[in-house]
Amino acid sequence: MASINFSGKRTIIGRKELNLQNEIKIQNMILIAPDKFKGTLTATQVARIIDSELPGDCLMMPMADGGEGTAEAIASATPGWVQRNGYFVHPASATAAIDSSAVIGLGRVDVGHHDILSASSAPLGVAVREILKGGCKKVIVGVGGTSTCDGGLGFLEALGLERLHEYRESLMALCDVKVPLTAPAGSPSALMFAPQKGAGPADLPILKSRLESIGRRWPHRRSEFDGAGGGLGFALASVIGCRACLGAEYILGLNDVDWDKISLVVTGEGRVDPQTARGKVVAVMQHAAARHNIPTVVFGGYVEPRLRSARVISTCDTPPARLSAGLAEENLRLAVRRAVAEGLL
Repeated sequence: MASINFSGKRTIIGRKELNLQNEIKIQNMILIAPDKFKGTLTATQVARIIDSELPGDCLMMPMADGGEGTAEAIASATPGWVQRNGYFVHPASATAAIDSSAVIGLGRVDVGHHDILSASSAPLGVAVREILKGGCKKVIVGVGGTSTCDGGLGFLEALGLERLHEYRESLMALCDVKVPLTAPAGSPSALMFAPQKGAGPADLPILKSRLESIGRRWPHRRSEFDGAGGGLGFALASVIGCRACLGAEYILGLNDVDWDKISLVVTGEGRVDPQTARGKVVAVMQHAAARHNIPTVVFGGYVEPRLRSARVISTCDTPPARLSAGLAEENLRLAVRRAVAEGLL
């Protein structure tokens, strides 16, 4: 439920408690809606740190974009979800939510020794197939943060290539970016994320050729999410033809924010760079706030210099190596305190 401390500051956590606003009549709240700081802090931890440094009434709404934490964010936004081993289930609607990153995620491999050429999305296909066999009628798949770049071929093969049409209505894809499967050299595509998954210069032409071959195998449909998850978006949205959308937009919709009660939006993510504008949480929250003429403040674990401004704040001056959670928290607290002192919050 809502918490009220000595100073009268009140914090509401998520849509489950939005009905409390009718009782305590909170107006002019600060909406705290960050994504995770990948590798250091969860979205919930980021939201709590920011909330603890702010003087005003706050609504905490931890977000996700299709990558790590997406299934948890769905479960937090609406009641009735039960956590299982590696995913969430909503028994009343026979719906499951699973992060691809929980099965084939980048955080599950040693990038320095990861063979991107042999990495397969098949284990996710096996997991989804078993969830459906277990009684669920629909599976929401968070597409992001994968360690693969196989165009989703392994996923499709695990489901059964001759039966893919059977999955169209039972699967839904929540994607973290809008990029095509393949594109001319220098243009965004699934391949642009391969280096962060361990691909070296010699691997890129091979991966490009494979992705192009997979695209030619199923040439009849294309979606704006095909490049998400190393091409997993292509397998779900274009080959199977299931519904696909940005994960951040979907989760924001679940929370059903009463924008008339919000005076400021505070969001953030681990790294703010050109990819952010392709559908990450920060971009989605900025656009939503702008539609309601509400100002936004962004905190990034690291913000590329050309994207920084008075309201887009980097908690580190240089790209951090693998920070400890403690140092990431300290950097964020100091950045929020400075913003409060400067009157931004």
